[in-house]
Amino acid sequence: MSEVRNERPRKSRKDIIKDITIAFLAILLLLTFFSNTIMNYSLPEVAIQQIQDGTISPVIRGTGTVEAKDPYEVKVSQERVIKSVAVEVGAQVKKGDTIYYLEDKESTELVDARQKLDDLLQTYETALFSGDLSNEAINRIRNGQTLTMDQFQAKLKSATDRYDAAKLADEQAQAAIDEHSQSQSYTAAQYNYDEATPQYREAEITYRITEIDQLLESAKSDIDTTSAESAVDKAETARDNAKKNYGTDSQEYKDAKKKLKNAEKKLEQLKIQKAAAEEYIATLEEEKNQLQLEQANGTKDVSQITTQAGQVDSDYQRQSATLQDIKNKTSLELERASTDKTELITEISKEIELDSQRDAIEEQKETVEKLEKESVGATITAPVDGLIAELYMKAGETTSAENPVARIQIDGKGMQTSFSVTIDQAKRLKVGDIAEPQNAWYYTDFKATLKSITADQQNPNTKKLLTFSIESPEVQNGQSVSLQIGEKSDNYDLTIPAGAVREDSNGKFILIVKSKSSPLGNRYIASRVDVEVLASDDTTAAINGSLEGDEYVITTATSPIKSGDQVRLANNQ
Repeated sequence: MSEVRNERPRKSRKDIIKDITIAFLAILLLLTFFSNTIMNYSLPEVAIQQIQDGTISPVIRGTGTVEAKDPYEVKVSQERVIKSVAVEVGAQVKKGDTIYYLEDKESTELVDARQKLDDLLQTYETALFSGDLSNEAINRIRNGQTLTMDQFQAKLKSATDRYDAAKLADEQAQAAIDEHSQSQSYTAAQYNYDEATPQYREAEITYRITEIDQLLESAKSDIDTTSAESAVDKAETARDNAKKNYGTDSQEYKDAKKKLKNAEKKLEQLKIQKAAAEEYIATLEEEKNQLQLEQANGTKDVSQITTQAGQVDSDYQRQSATLQDIKNKTSLELERASTDKTELITEISKEIELDSQRDAIEEQKETVEKLEKESVGATITAPVDGLIAELYMKAGETTSAENPVARIQIDGKGMQTSFSVTIDQAKRLKVGDIAEPQNAWYYTDFKATLKSITADQQNPNTKKLLTFSIESPEVQNGQSVSLQIGEKSDNYDLTIPAGAVREDSNGKFILIVKSKSSPLGNRYIASRVDVEVLASDDTTAAINGSLEGDEYVITTATSPIKSGDQVRLANNQ
């Protein structure tokens, strides 16, 4: 048998190249036919909506939970023991309704206030009769009279003037004693010298007489009491007139009598000074006479000088005693003036202090009276109408002035609610705007006022928090309230979905879809159109721009796009 073989003829190189070319062209043709579909799957997919006329209702809506703010805290000013509780949390009360019953016992504050008043009175009475005040001052203070600062100043000035005058008189008396002592020493030394050197006596007598004349001229200029006597006469006249016109019990008579007394004191001081000066003048004149007599008789012998020296020394001793007596009187007056001034300063200080204590006593009496009035009754009542939000006390517990005993939510007041809106929405509002409930039919008495616009802490870059104060007796703490606030509806030619409006550094714009034909079908290109937003609400925006009105605006996209990008439509594969 013979074996038969079937062998495929081998292709030439030319045939192989031909086959590859045919395959490449087939693939290229296939890709050309499916290129549009492949490209579409690689492009961003967008949703579009045709621009059209429509109505904008720029009303902002939101829902929030009512919170009670600034509730009324019920307090009592005294410590009282709670006997029983008259209401429960959540109860509706009217002004004057009983919240707590109290034990019938005086409060600690009232007991303490009375004790403080007793202490103030004891301190006041002890100081009043301490011996630092004159009887006149005591009567004045007890009668509730208070001297003015000007009157205190006048009293102090009078005492100071008396002290200064007494001090000057005492200093002058001491100066006279010192001068006399110096003169006595000088004269004694002179006689001793004359006894030793009689030939110089004549010149010394002449010098001494000249010196005495100068001293006499100075001393005589200080003894005029005319003006002081005139002041006494005027003061007596003023006193007599006050007595005649107003009577001895009048303040005018007392003031005139006091001025007369001061004038008489000043005259007496001047008389003391005059007496001292006159005594001093007499001493000088006596010395001058002796010197002139000696000068006339010529130079005496030593025995005569010695005799004369003894006589002069006796005269000096007598004059010294007189001057010392004057000094004793001026020292006594200075001591009295100093004592009176010190006592006056003490009295003024004590009187001012007692006036203050008297005022404090009156204030404490008012406090006691107030506490006594408040302690009348044995209940704590509601001061306002409202809802009992919390009771802080229980039977047996003691109230205090610092801590509240109950909290009342006032009917229709002190409540607020909040909700977030976009920044753009917030820009159209202002504090004080009035909002309405979305279900207005549910309420008969309701008012909501925009209280504040603040950044939303959850989304500070995109949201604002609107806070409204709520006034309504039909709203309670924890209740949900839906509000709306904004302008009336209006019609516009060009409206689009609010989310289609975009914004960059150049302003607000929209992206519309433009169609271009190609051999493989239509191409869709995103194109920018700058717009002005005329109005908007939660869903729709009214715009103005270079538009015909029948364009299709891109509302959403599967990936970011910009003007000039090719896109594919969501409903067009």
